[in-house]
Amino acid sequence: MTDRVLPIVALLAALAAAGPTDEGPPEIAVELRGAAPEGEVRLGYSSPRRMDIERTVPRFIFEVPEFKGDDPLFFRIALGETKGMPFFGALDRDPARDYHDLLYLDRNRDLDLTNDGPPIEGRIRQLWNLEGKLIEFLDLRLDLPYTVDGKQVTEAYPCVFYFVLEKGAKLPDAMLVERDGWREGTLNVAGQDYVLAVVDDDSDGQFSTSDSWVMRPAGTERADLLHRDATRSMLFPSWSADQKWTIDVKSIDPMGRKAALVVKEAKETERDYFVRVARQRQTDEERRLNLDPLRPKADQNDKVDWIADKDVAYARDIAANPRVNKPLVLAFEAPNCPFCALMEKHTFRDREVVALSKRFVCAKIRFGPGSDDTDKYKVAGTPTYVILDVKGAEVARHAGFLRPTEFAAWLKSALR
Repeated sequence: MTDRVLPIVALLAALAAAGPTDEGPPEIAVELRGAAPEGEVRLGYSSPRRMDIERTVPRFIFEVPEFKGDDPLFFRIALGETKGMPFFGALDRDPARDYHDLLYLDRNRDLDLTNDGPPIEGRIRQLWNLEGKLIEFLDLRLDLPYTVDGKQVTEAYPCVFYFVLEKGAKLPDAMLVERDGWREGTLNVAGQDYVLAVVDDDSDGQFSTSDSWVMRPAGTERADLLHRDATRSMLFPSWSADQKWTIDVKSIDPMGRKAALVVKEAKETERDYFVRVARQRQTDEERRLNLDPLRPKADQNDKVDWIADKDVAYARDIAANPRVNKPLVLAFEAPNCPFCALMEKHTFRDREVVALSKRFVCAKIRFGPGSDDTDKYKVAGTPTYVILDVKGAEVARHAGFLRPTEFAAWLKSALR
């Protein structure tokens, strides 16, 4: 009896010597520093803030420049911890152009657009679908006010202003701003060094625990560190490399200079945690189809470029063109085909599937019993997918629904 009691007494004495246990795990303070983008690495995952376009001079602005065009546009945006005085801006254009590519910005927020230097010239890029233009104003730095230890200080805010001009439109509906920079620091967990990066995910000029972050072992390549599939909301934890510890962001100051982290013993692996969370957010249909909840979807404007309402011969001519020279994916579909609709809704909105589709010419072929293409390629039902090489020879075939993971693997096998 005595032998069994002594170890318990010793354990209680050790716990008492360690102090109270209701304070929770200790916090780790991490100093964060600015880290400008390097090379071609761009964030690309922060959400732009919208600024409505105004057609008349806002009554708050005291002075405006002599505009070249006769239809200047105006906007305003509040950024940073202090939201009292917004930044005002104006868009101008050369009369010879049909889009606004000159930006006046009230950098010092004195309500005067004439004393902030010459206008910033925009860079014009064609949209991916060739149905409009993107005009962006790069590498802007705005001084935002913050309060630190009771004193007001300013911090440079790197950002990009841009607007989209749809095909046929003369004027944009809104100006957008997106933060193009991050802050990063280092910490040590269980003897291993890590680097973490935080980003103003909603582009409002201040950091909070609703923004995004990423934590990876020290020495991780910058492109892998800031890949959009690696980043997550600060409301979610990160894991140590050995999956034994979780790291939570408890707080971060609005300037993004300091973060308080908490390390806890992990109760489940990172993947198990996110699968569990993602499963809870899936629809009944997604769960019924047993879709991988962690598969990233394609961006809204990134789609499979289908050739529609044409026959196979037309699609083959395009694929065999020396300037194209790609294999051909034929998707035999029919109206009211439920599995065709599921493929369109889930599989063809998968990011990897959309990316792989760019390596093919893709054509939707209308299925119909007795039609020439249906008979020639011996298609018995829908959906049926056939891949032809550049010479027109069949290299792969599948009938029926395929999940995004399966369809991506099928496309990759055809490319080998």
